[in-house]
Amino acid sequence: MISVHLPRPGPRAAALWALLILLAGSAFAPHPAQAQSTGIFEPHRVLEPDWGPAIYVYRTGSSQAVALRVSVPFTEEWGDAGAGQILARMATERMEAIGNRGGVRASATRTATSLVYEVAGPAADLDFLVWVLRAGLQAPDAGPFLRIRRDAVARVDRILETPEGTLGLELRRSIDPGAPPLHGTRTALERLTPERLEELWSATHRQDAIRIVAVTRLEAEVLLAALSELGVPTGEARDPPSAPQAGAQVTAEPEVIRRWEARAWTLDEGRDPAPLVAARLLAELHRDDPGDYELGVELWEVGRRWTLVLSGAAYPRGLSAMQSRLENLAADAEGQVTDERVAHHAARIRGELLDQARTPWGLADMVGLALDAGEGPDRIARVMDELDSLDAAGVRAFLTGLNGRPPVTAMVLP
Repeated sequence: MISVHLPRPGPRAAALWALLILLAGSAFAPHPAQAQSTGIFEPHRVLEPDWGPAIYVYRTGSSQAVALRVSVPFTEEWGDAGAGQILARMATERMEAIGNRGGVRASATRTATSLVYEVAGPAADLDFLVWVLRAGLQAPDAGPFLRIRRDAVARVDRILETPEGTLGLELRRSIDPGAPPLHGTRTALERLTPERLEELWSATHRQDAIRIVAVTRLEAEVLLAALSELGVPTGEARDPPSAPQAGAQVTAEPEVIRRWEARAWTLDEGRDPAPLVAARLLAELHRDDPGDYELGVELWEVGRRWTLVLSGAAYPRGLSAMQSRLENLAADAEGQVTDERVAHHAARIRGELLDQARTPWGLADMVGLALDAGEGPDRIARVMDELDSLDAAGVRAFLTGLNGRPPVTAMVLP
């Protein structure tokens, strides 16, 4: 059977792009919005205020709601692993403490490349929404530091107690040895101090570095006036002082009763839709395989690249069958790709994109994630067009290329 059991590299490391590869067995019917124009994915305006960065303004059908998304590029060395999660948790608590008074959506999250601050609520409350954003973007408060760090350490321990978590960590370390896990390590978190956290915040939270997406029908002058009060310090981002050295070795002692294995291929930069469709096809074509083992198909986002991950778990009696299926899964799929199957899955992905974009906060997040990944503001619209033109030959060529190079592998033994 097919199941996705490897954890995400971070709470939103794969974010929107991983949502696009929901397993083929999921209950989803394309939304009527699938027939709508993809013009909603192109910015209505790009404002360039003299006080800060460009603001990408989008519109949806709602004139009563506003969604604002501010992202700050943020990366960590091994010595600071998990600091971004601490900053995000602190910011979320500050934002919710204010936002709950007005019933607005508010959160801060850590993605593979950034810290993201988001609010959404009534257009009439624009100034209040910016106040909530400002609270999230402000310097970290040392008051809740010990509590939040303790929770982060406990989460790391929970992940490393499971074979899935250990396998995911080992695989990620093999894919990109220089990139620590976004959830952090016990060593780095225990060394982290409020002073170091403020150094990281001060170096990255600079006005010239942030990205802003607004989904609203408000006039540009009103929006600019409100966003000028975000309170982000002026100047360019810079490298923080070097962190204490911390090795990339992480000790894990999971409780393991089955053998776990994974094979992964890091893909070229860019957002080619062929891997999205291929991942769904791999899941669909093999989800009903007989055998005493589990198999998983995922797309991860590691840095600015996608990684296709195939994973399996088996007891000794099913080990040989599981290993054979893992080794031949992509090759077997090549001969079963058809134009009909590709069109079916491409249409489902287009429908999910449009469904996500029906709300101001969904559209803001989609566009923001594309911008954070280094794509242009119109990238999602181009993905929609590419999905329309994708055929079996394109997906087959992707799978052929995959089978032509060795994968990165990892395993966890009982």
